[in-house]
Amino acid sequence: MSASLGTLHKNLARAVLDELEANAGAIARRMAMAARDEVDEYAAVTDAAFADEVLAHAAEHVTAFVRAGRLGRPPRGKELDFVRSRGAQRAREMMPLDALLEAYLIGQRTVWEAIVDAAGDSPDGMRAAQELTALTFRYTHAINVAVADAYLGESNALATEAERGRRDLLDRLLSGREPGPDEARRAKALGLEADAEHVVAIGTTAAGEHSALARENAARLVVRALVRADPARPFIVPRHDEVVAVLPVYVRRGPAEIRAALERAVEALERTHGVRMRAGVSSVCSGLPELARGYGEAGAALRHAREDRTVVALQEIALLDYLAAGADETARHLAPAGARRVLEADDGKEGILTRTLRAYASCDLNVARTAEHLTVHPNTVHYRLSRIATLTGRDPRRFEDLAELLTGLKLLEP
Repeated sequence: MSASLGTLHKNLARAVLDELEANAGAIARRMAMAARDEVDEYAAVTDAAFADEVLAHAAEHVTAFVRAGRLGRPPRGKELDFVRSRGAQRAREMMPLDALLEAYLIGQRTVWEAIVDAAGDSPDGMRAAQELTALTFRYTHAINVAVADAYLGESNALATEAERGRRDLLDRLLSGREPGPDEARRAKALGLEADAEHVVAIGTTAAGEHSALARENAARLVVRALVRADPARPFIVPRHDEVVAVLPVYVRRGPAEIRAALERAVEALERTHGVRMRAGVSSVCSGLPELARGYGEAGAALRHAREDRTVVALQEIALLDYLAAGADETARHLAPAGARRVLEADDGKEGILTRTLRAYASCDLNVARTAEHLTVHPNTVHYRLSRIATLTGRDPRRFEDLAELLTGLKLLEP
């Protein structure tokens, strides 16, 4: 017994501990009932086996506290294994940690009430109760630290295992082959319905912006951004230098709405953490076999993202832009020489002639509307179009020549 109890109180303190030990079953029942009454997560489990387990664990606590009282110190080392195992178990059961710790605090209160009852209201009894009450705080601190460490350790292990499972499943789905029954069951367990409609989103940070460690941290933030865009159990996997998300489609929520939600998340990410993220969103994929196509589409959409357009949905990309972005060197060599001469006249960038050509096309080959769009006189538009015709040998007032020049410019732009 701790010397702080004093000689006058030792015998009474021992008597209190003896009474707790003798009434361990009744005290444990009060602890278990209070936990079920006051902690929603405990009350929600109606399984009789769970009730028996909670009662047995409560009895272990009474015994452990009595032992700690007789030793004059809180439990330590292997003496805490019984709460460590329970913390790991509750993590596997996905019970919230705060609910578990609240149940232990209720246990401390119940033991304190039993101490007060056993000690009585004499001055010596009140002094013994006071000393043992101090021990309940030290005891509860020790077990809470142990159970929290075990819970978090198991949670981290489970999260790592789940992430590995998601990555393995995604790799198999992206192979493009039909998933077997086992894979379909795994997908469902991880939040993917085999016959549902999804879109695939790929998020990444700006290339070359971060060190390896910073990229790893940025990837976690990208995951948060994707979660914010779909808080209802998203399927998200960090993969190489990107983060892949498979997001459900439902009424009034298609690729465009997901793109808008991602844009908001990307803006918040840059505002709060200074991380610049880009993302691409696929068209709708029906069933798991189409996710491979969706992954390719999301990657293609991501290549169109830029500083002023951080998230791009495939369906919002103009066909000419998409074709030009995927053109090979041979296609670029096929670009008409006239398009190169327009760029040379504009010093290799979108200058007066290039802007005039594009404005003329967007205004349906109407000179007056083009002049209004460019805030110039119609004669100026006529002059520029004539100059382009002279430079290129192609008359942009003819649809076929205009289409060829615009395609060439698209192929040749940086």
